[in-house]
Amino acid sequence: MAININNDSMIQDEPVLEPVNDFSLQNANDAASQASTKGQGSTAHGLSAEEQTDPNKIIVTIADKSTPIIVLFGPPSCGKTMTLVRMTRYLRSEGYTVQPIRTFRPTADSHYSEMCQNFDGMINSSDAARSTNRISFMLVMVMKKGKPICQILEAPGEYYFNPDDPFKQFPTYIHSIITGDNRKIWSIFVEPDWNDLTPRMNYVTKIGKLKSQLNPTDKVLFVYNKVDTTDYVISPGNVKLNLIQKNIEDLYPNIFTFFENQNPITKFFTKYNCDLVPFQTGFYHEPTMTGVTYNEGPKPYAQALWNKWLKLING
Repeated sequence: MAININNDSMIQDEPVLEPVNDFSLQNANDAASQASTKGQGSTAHGLSAEEQTDPNKIIVTIADKSTPIIVLFGPPSCGKTMTLVRMTRYLRSEGYTVQPIRTFRPTADSHYSEMCQNFDGMINSSDAARSTNRISFMLVMVMKKGKPICQILEAPGEYYFNPDDPFKQFPTYIHSIITGDNRKIWSIFVEPDWNDLTPRMNYVTKIGKLKSQLNPTDKVLFVYNKVDTTDYVISPGNVKLNLIQKNIEDLYPNIFTFFENQNPITKFFTKYNCDLVPFQTGFYHEPTMTGVTYNEGPKPYAQALWNKWLKLING
């Protein structure tokens, strides 16, 4: 696998990498950046006092150890929760079943139980952007005609990378996911203009640490969120992928270096063992009495992300 800038729903100029396979009110800064305060001096909802004090005490359970897990990986407010919302809506519209896995958190976690109970309401609401303040942990199963396809994990960004404490180790529960039996598709979020250079470089370092711990069967997909805020969009779903890749390399120097193909035969055709997809969660309108109104983004972005996930699940 290589960074893929060939996609039927995307337009490219001259590719920078070798192809192989396949905040205006326009989106109110993705609302996930405004509505969510996770990791910015706050604590994740639903955790016990012991877990709040020591993240190494956080308990999660992956009961299904054979179905691949798509891990939404990124710092606080990067759009992971709204990606879960958008993709749940898209997948359900395509005939998939998406439902929360209730055994992921201990039964004593009443907050998680309530989120599972109200999952459909959160997903379908025009006020869905408020879910960025409600969802701390969520593991959902995606099925087609009763057959499990994948699990999608959304978890607090500050435990993956906290700009205020960039060199803190992953807590125990993340290591348990990393070393677990499931194949993982690590969907690493980047965006066009996130933070200053130092936090971005620290984020690159954290991604390098993650890469050093991944299983050989794990896959990595870079999700370039908020593509609609850039000049790289020709029309919804049609984007200049080579310019997106260059933008990532400029903003996050050496971010792809960890994924260089070391195979002496195939490296001339596939430079990096990772993939790339542009994405937009949706549109966010000026706050009302009940909160920010959310409208889902253009279908081609959700379709492209799902196609990438399927390719990596099956590959």
